Amino acid sequence: MTMNYNLYMAKRKIGNSHTTICITWNDKEEFRKFAKLVKKTKNGNMYESDAAIFHRMLELFKQYNTADTPHNTYPRKDSISQVHDLQD
Repeated sequence: MTMNYNLYMAKRKIGNSHTTICITWNDKEEFRKFAKLVKKTKNGNMYESDAAIFHRMLELFKQYNTADTPHNTYPRKDSISQVHDLQD
C-alpha cells in the first residue's frame, strides 16, 4: 500500500519562503553565539540571520543523521485515519 506523504508535510501559504520555529530564550541566546560576522557597518557589526545559522546547523545534522519523510508535530484527523487504515 502506498501512502500519500503530502498529508504529513507542513502546510504553507504560496509564496512564503520562511516559517517561525519556537524555541526558548535560553536556547535562542545559545543559538545566536554561532552567528558569523557578515559585515561591519557604521552602526556596528552585522551578523548572519537565524535562518542562515539554522541552515548551517541542519546541513551538519544531516551529515550524521538519516531521515525518511517529514513528520507533523501533532496528529491530524487525516493522518490518524490513514494510520488506522494501514493497521487493518
